[in-house]
Amino acid sequence: MGVRMEIFNTLQPYKKYIMKSKLILIAFFFCSFGMSSFAQKSAADADAETDAMLTILGIQKKEAVAQLVHLEQKDSLVFWKLYDEYTAETKKNAKQRVKLYERTAEAYSNMTATTADSLAGNFFKQRAEQEKLIEAYYKKIKTATSPIVAFQFYQGEVYLLTQLRSQIMQQIPTYGQLLNAIKK
Repeated sequence: MGVRMEIFNTLQPYKKYIMKSKLILIAFFFCSFGMSSFAQKSAADADAETDAMLTILGIQKKEAVAQLVHLEQKDSLVFWKLYDEYTAETKKNAKQRVKLYERTAEAYSNMTATTADSLAGNFFKQRAEQEKLIEAYYKKIKTATSPIVAFQFYQGEVYLLTQLRSQIMQQIPTYGQLLNAIKK
């Protein structure tokens, strides 16, 4: 129990970064869902909004990672170079994930077994791609710095992603919750 409390207390300063990130991400997802319902917005406008929101989220996430990963001066330059590459790669995946969330929201009004299966398959694929990317950058960071720095990257990334996913899932109802609400 003491170790858990110590870890909890250690992570408290990062809550502000997580709160900022989750608020932006939640606003982003609600805006994204709304975007699909407004036909007057062009795909270019929607992509520009997506890019802007992901850029803001990326900056805040980088601030949190800076607090979660302890770097010696000799590792700092190469770590941040690789982290910036990683962020650029995750931005590509995040755009696809946003589109998947939009398709999911649109499907809520007319869910079929085929649609549900397709959405689940796409979510599995997205998660696997994200995990592969984290592992690839873990290996790059380990080679360029040390296994300890790479492990800190891994822990920090998993921690932040878990927090963000949790907050998103708390804000967006599941399809089952929607059905239960309709029945009441």
